[in-house]
Amino acid sequence: MNTTERLLDTDVELLAAVRGAFLRDNVPLPDWRDDTPSTRRAFRDRVRSALLPLVQPAELEAATRRIADALSGVGLLQRFLRQNGVEEVYVRGEEVAVERNGRLERLGRLAPASYWQQLVYRVAEQSGQAMTPRHPAVLVDLPGGERFTGMLPPLMDAPAINIRVFGTTAHTRLRDLGAFGRYAPDVQGGLDDIRDTHLRARVAAVPAGAERFLAWMVAAQAGNILIAGEFSSGKTTLLNYLSGYIPFDAPVAVLETFRELQLDPRLFSMRAIAPSELLPDDEPRATMEWVLNVIYTRANPAVIILGEIVSRGEAMQFLKAANLGRRAYATIHGGTVDAALGRLEQLALAAQPDMGLGAVRNLIASGLDVVVYMGRAVSGGEMRRFVAEIVRIAGLRADGSYDLDRLYSGWLSTPVDPLLHAWGNPEGRNR
Repeated sequence: MNTTERLLDTDVELLAAVRGAFLRDNVPLPDWRDDTPSTRRAFRDRVRSALLPLVQPAELEAATRRIADALSGVGLLQRFLRQNGVEEVYVRGEEVAVERNGRLERLGRLAPASYWQQLVYRVAEQSGQAMTPRHPAVLVDLPGGERFTGMLPPLMDAPAINIRVFGTTAHTRLRDLGAFGRYAPDVQGGLDDIRDTHLRARVAAVPAGAERFLAWMVAAQAGNILIAGEFSSGKTTLLNYLSGYIPFDAPVAVLETFRELQLDPRLFSMRAIAPSELLPDDEPRATMEWVLNVIYTRANPAVIILGEIVSRGEAMQFLKAANLGRRAYATIHGGTVDAALGRLEQLALAAQPDMGLGAVRNLIASGLDVVVYMGRAVSGGEMRRFVAEIVRIAGLRADGSYDLDRLYSGWLSTPVDPLLHAWGNPEGRNR
């Protein structure tokens, strides 16, 4: 099979028919650990026999190959595991992508969501793991050493799969390692830092100021952002707007306790809805802390968007993710920048009190780059929501306090409401 071959819509029915025939005749699917040619050949012969009354003779061999491959190993994803340069395989809903030599290649729809859902169940079954509606996820090492992660609705809004492929690319020479470069924050927002030419042009058209700086940060993937403010101050509105500057070739993970964010559907994204914490009498299920931990350790996102930090577990996991090289964006309640940082400290300390305030502050200072404070005030008889401050966390002072560089102060000068969903406008982000 080539890298772009897809299951046909009619193949979904053929898959169900072959599974039914195997179940009726008590024919097991091949164990993914048995990769001997004779076993694979015998399995393909059985698939051909099951398909014989269902397809035209001229289509039999091609259909046999597609259906046998779809039912073997990790199905349609198996062929990517040994391709040169492939380091990660993704499924998001119905779309498949691979990361090859450090670049994301989006391959489009290779199969319907129902196929990927069945694949996750089959991997769980073969690995001996239980899948439940409260905890619909499987984490397992494949026979070849690859690491498989699969999560399904209702935890996710669509099937999400990651396969980490080890050992396909070896960067052994010093000059190869040096070619990756190092990240150095540039608060000036140089346009050359934006790889996507369309996003570069969009940012260039934004007037200098708070909006331009924040748009550059997201488009250039230049740092991590915490958006703070009181209730109904526009935190989610701003996060929605800034998501329109995320590059389309950046895998995105979105995590919320309630569905509030409205992001560009063209982003290559996975989305989870999970409770922050469980009540004492709740049944076992996946919490936001667990999902966030799995996503930053197993799903390999370039960007993590946490709708709101409200509990101790997700506060600590967010800080861990921010310190592992991911671009991380989140919102948090707080009446000032200092109050928001204090609340983040308190939540993180509640999760790991043995760390101490100094260690938590070091996590915050090393993981977060910018805090945006949203303000509210009445102007002209109307309530206005606006970017009140942008503060850069430059590190920690000798006394352990934050070294804050206040980049912007714009009381009532930068309303954000009209900026919502800019990517959907005719002059917005079209390709």
